Amino acid sequence: MVRCGGPTHSRSMNNTYEHPSLNQPVTEEQRDRAEAWLQGAYAEGRISEDEFDRRIGQVISAVTRRDLNLAFYGLVDVTRGSQALGTHPAYQPTNATLARTGQQIGKGAGAVAHFSGLFTSFFGPGLFFLLSPEGGYARKEAAKAFNFQVLSMLTLIVTGIASGLLPDFLDGILFPVIFVGWLVGTIVGGARAAQGDDWQNPLTKAAKLQILRER
Repeated sequence: MVRCGGPTHSRSMNNTYEHPSLNQPVTEEQRDRAEAWLQGAYAEGRISEDEFDRRIGQVISAVTRRDLNLAFYGLVDVTRGSQALGTHPAYQPTNATLARTGQQIGKGAGAVAHFSGLFTSFFGPGLFFLLSPEGGYARKEAAKAFNFQVLSMLTLIVTGIASGLLPDFLDGILFPVIFVGWLVGTIVGGARAAQGDDWQNPLTKAAKLQILRER
């Protein structure tokens, strides 16, 4: 009976055993890596903005490694070896590096979507919107760029129609102002996207124009 009970008891312990390191406090380095991993997943479109906010909140409030692991529940496959050792691949150095790379790709794509408007008007940003993963940073920035380019074109068309009713000196002022506003808005949008900022163009915000959803 001792031999029969031994393996059963051992299996029970293996099923319920948790590595002591799960109770260790989270280090700042681990927290930073976890945040970088989630930012990369968001930039690549693998998680939505709502899910990113929820999981990043769990990372920030995590006290122990067990708490930190829960922020990635259902998102990252954890091997039995990692579970037994109380570690999690999402905040390991190698994965943090990949996360930063993915984040940079998302920022770069968002910036190019804005800058493409300098040569293609709204066609370039629209193409980036269609090709970018849904819910990702690049797609959101492409939508912002598209909406701004459409607003700029509509403003130019309306001004051109109204120019026949305006004095000549106003024509000489309005068109340069529109051009400078379009140029500055496009460049600033691209620069802010390259930095990963959630910047809203004040012109599209004031006009409440949102043909493509920016969230």
